[in-house]
Amino acid sequence: VVDNNLDDTIQPISAEYISRAVDQAHRSNAQALLIEMNTPGGLVSSTRDIIEKITSSPVPVIVYVTPTGGHAGSAGIFILESADVAAMAPGTAAGAAHPVTLIGPVQVKPDDEMKQKIENDAAALMRSVTSKRGRNIEAAESAVRESKSFTEQEALTQHLIDYVATSPEDLFRQMQGKSF
Repeated sequence: VVDNNLDDTIQPISAEYISRAVDQAHRSNAQALLIEMNTPGGLVSSTRDIIEKITSSPVPVIVYVTPTGGHAGSAGIFILESADVAAMAPGTAAGAAHPVTLIGPVQVKPDDEMKQKIENDAAALMRSVTSKRGRNIEAAESAVRESKSFTEQEALTQHLIDYVATSPEDLFRQMQGKSF
């Protein structure tokens, strides 16, 4: 298993990093790629690039939100939901993915029609990634439309993730014998 950390905002460099990790895992014939993630969120364009790379990966991708206190905020929950296997450490959270519009350092207030278009687009992306992985579409979409966030136990109960694990080793132990 190839292990990589994504501990930053989601931006073009993050997308490049994940792209390289997927390619390396494929070249080395890895059984899986583990991405340990802790992010406040980031750019939709980079998030889409990462999702595309994960969902087209010939090597299964595991996204694990860690450490305790970490989260898959905003764009992070889209990446979490796109993974073949989604997991969270105890004391983590995921969600609050309602889109915000930024120009430079300034948050922009789009008009109602533009706001609706941006929200609908983000909701469709979330429905697409969660349905591809057989996860709870309604709960995932509520992270976009209602800015809902989920603890690791709520995410597990609502079938947004597959495992709660205290460490990568604990996660692999729980996954033993399961196909993905």
